[in-house]
Amino acid sequence: MGLDRMSSSFDRMGPGIGAILERSIDMDRGFLTGPMGSGMRERIGSKGNQIFVRNLPFDLTWQKLKEKFSQCGHVMFAEIKMENGKSKGCGTVRFDSPESAEKACRIMNGIKISGREIDVRLDRNA
Repeated sequence: MGLDRMSSSFDRMGPGIGAILERSIDMDRGFLTGPMGSGMRERIGSKGNQIFVRNLPFDLTWQKLKEKFSQCGHVMFAEIKMENGKSKGCGTVRFDSPESAEKACRIMNGIKISGREIDVRLDRNA
């Protein structure tokens, strides 16, 4: 047993710790890349898991959107739709299950965020 055997097992483990750390920010938002990501994207991108939210405050960030909707279930991804660097006042939130997405529609539709009554619906385009 020499270093040759150890190094070959490390090679099979995949990317170095630097690459893993770089991916952690993207994974927090729900972006998954590489071989692991392609399979995961199919699983969490299944029909009925995503909602579309309209009439959002223009200063709302994707982080705040994710935080707001986390009370309905595990949020896998949140995004504010942008145009020319400015919010369009709408966004999408993807959950880990259709049940969480339906719960978000029931609970969050019509609530006010910064004085704006939001409209929450299942995203039929997802």
